Amino acid sequence: MKKENSKNKRIFFILALVTFVLAGFSILFRLVLNYRTGYLLIARIHTLLEFSLLSFLFSQTIKTEIVRQICKFSIIPFLIFCIFNYLTSNPQSIAFVPLLIECIFFLVIIIFFFFEKMKQEVTETFFSSFLFWLAVAYFINFSGNFLLFLYSYSADKAKDFKTNYTVIYSTVTITKNILLCIAVAVKENTTNSFTSKNTISTNPNPLIFTPNKTSNI
Repeated sequence: MKKENSKNKRIFFILALVTFVLAGFSILFRLVLNYRTGYLLIARIHTLLEFSLLSFLFSQTIKTEIVRQICKFSIIPFLIFCIFNYLTSNPQSIAFVPLLIECIFFLVIIIFFFFEKMKQEVTETFFSSFLFWLAVAYFINFSGNFLLFLYSYSADKAKDFKTNYTVIYSTVTITKNILLCIAVAVKENTTNSFTSKNTISTNPNPLIFTPNKTSNI
C-alpha cells in the first residue's frame, strides 16, 4: 500500500510540475507576447498531458482489469484524436471537443473508482487517503468544466456571460487546488484497513454485529 501511494504521488507531482511549466508559457504567450495561437496550443498540450497522466494514475489504482486496460490504452486514441482535431480546426479556436471528451471520460472513471472502493474495500482511513481527495478534486474540476461548456454553448451571448463564466471557473479551480493541497498534506494510516474479504470471514453482518461506527475492528 505504501509503495502504491508513493507511486501515485509521484505521478501527481509530475502532473503538477507539467501544469506549472505550461502555465508559465501560457502567461508568456497570453500576457507578454500577446500570441493567442501559442497560448491555445499550450492549452491543447496541457489537456493531452493531463489526460495521459491521470489515465495512467487511475490504471494503477483501479482493480477491475477491463477498466484498467481502458484507462491505459485510451491514451493513444486520445493523442491521435487531439492531433487530428488540431490539424482540422482553426488555430485560434479552443480545443472544445478534446476538453469535453476528457471531462466525460474522467467523470465516468472517477465514479467507477468510488463505486469499486465501496464494493471491494472497507477501510476506516479511505477518507483520509491521498487518492480519495485527488479523485474528489478532479471530479469537481471535470464536472464544473463540463457544466461550463454547456453554459458557454447556451448563454455565450448573454450580457453577464463573461462575469459569470469567470466566477464559476475561478470557484471550481480554487476548490480543486485546495482539495489537491489537502490530498498532498494528508497523512495516511493504513493500520486499521481491512478488505471486504476479511470482513466476510470474521463478521458476516457488520450492520448487526458492529452497530458502533467508531469501534475498532
